[in-house]
Amino acid sequence: MKEVDFYILSKNDKNYVNLFVCKLSEKAYNMSKSVIIFTSNKEKSVKLSEMLWSFKKECFLPNEIEPFNCKNTKNCISLIYKESSLSMSDVLINYSDVALPELNKATRILEIVQNNEIDKSKARQKYIKYKKSDYQIRSHNI
Repeated sequence: MKEVDFYILSKNDKNYVNLFVCKLSEKAYNMSKSVIIFTSNKEKSVKLSEMLWSFKKECFLPNEIEPFNCKNTKNCISLIYKESSLSMSDVLINYSDVALPELNKATRILEIVQNNEIDKSKARQKYIKYKKSDYQIRSHNI
């Protein structure tokens, strides 16, 4: 069964949100999962890529910005900002404002919800879409 996890963050600080996305990516990467982080634009992808490369002093998270060119889909993190570039992955982190156009691109989808009413309202719409598509849905207050 396909799964969706909504992570409702307690802070609305952009750096906090980026660090949380890095932590989620690290967890999936350490489990040998292929990861796509879907962002809303190239600038956001570049900023997040830089953070992934220098995430911790003792390690880094190798990644690439669009297009998705990983030869080995395991232990691969790609940052995508064009819907047309989405491809299949184990974990898809939706770090954008839009509902994913093709829900069948990942076995597990992670939705990042910032602590503001606009993002929460968009998350509710995404929730309805996932529910209609028979996803197992969980919410986590972070």
